[in-house]
Amino acid sequence: MKSKFDRDLLDNLEPYSSEVSVSDGIITRLHANELPWKNEAVVWALHDNLLSMPLNRYPEVSNSDKRKKIAEYIGFEKENVLVGNGSDEIIDTIGKAFISSLDKVLIPSPTFSLYSSIARVYSGIPIILPLNNDYTLPVEKIISEAKSAKMTVICSPNNPTGVSYPDEEIEAILDTGILVILDEAYAEFSGHSGLSLLNHYDNLIVMKTFSKAFGLAGFRTGYCVASETLIESMSKVILPYNLNLISMKVVEMAIQHEDFMKDAVKKIIENRKYLFGAMQEIKWISPIQSSANFILFEAENPKLIYEELLKKGIMIRYFEGKNYLRVSVGTYEECVKFISNLREILNVC
Repeated sequence: MKSKFDRDLLDNLEPYSSEVSVSDGIITRLHANELPWKNEAVVWALHDNLLSMPLNRYPEVSNSDKRKKIAEYIGFEKENVLVGNGSDEIIDTIGKAFISSLDKVLIPSPTFSLYSSIARVYSGIPIILPLNNDYTLPVEKIISEAKSAKMTVICSPNNPTGVSYPDEEIEAILDTGILVILDEAYAEFSGHSGLSLLNHYDNLIVMKTFSKAFGLAGFRTGYCVASETLIESMSKVILPYNLNLISMKVVEMAIQHEDFMKDAVKKIIENRKYLFGAMQEIKWISPIQSSANFILFEAENPKLIYEELLKKGIMIRYFEGKNYLRVSVGTYEECVKFISNLREILNVC
């Protein structure tokens, strides 16, 4: 229902959602690209610190200490880092800082839906550029459109395709002078990051997160790395006290316990290899090679597959009107359960 106070742009926006209500049964969550394991070392460290934390006080407004720790971890200065309540707040802050009315924002598609929503919220114009047929980046189209655009948002590995884009393609786009937002939420699973490009380009913002490979989605902490000038501009519009004391402490402890992340990534890559191989053997679907912690697969009747899996207590990602589905890489047992049920649904031995 529309209120009398709504901005007109809300008519064309839908609230983001990836959840489905299921009445009963234990749900195997393979829809949200979450890590299936909890970092117990961080949990116990947080437990030991809670009583001494001044929860009655506001946290440091600039997050200076945590920015410094993240900067040291990735090999930059704290002036190059901005932290947010998940990468989503970073995306929103980029919109507030850099998108003016009628600015064109180039968005390769399919990709994370929030990019185009944020562009519209700040009165920009999202220019949707379809990916190539093999889901690779339409570099020449982006370069051509960059002449009249303000920025482009590129997710690598891309969500929902799982395809990574080489540095050479990102550099070719950066060379146009357009502001490039490189979302690396899933980069740890690919074994590559474009952070080194920041040493050569001041029109680049790289977004990172602790939600995926670090297994801390519930603490909602992300960050971006860019030139000091861009970070200073974003700092002017980001909300004050945007991180709570607990989230800030968890980031510190996650970095200290980095071995958990490395071990988790190794296991996800092993399970991804099994999952992709098993899906390749099912003739009624076509999985796409992934560098992330999920696999996109094309199917003739994706809605039927989705609904039948849901009946069996397995939740994957359904995209209305598309010919594909996305399954997160879970534990080995969860992957086996998914394959077994998928084969049953498709009557494949």
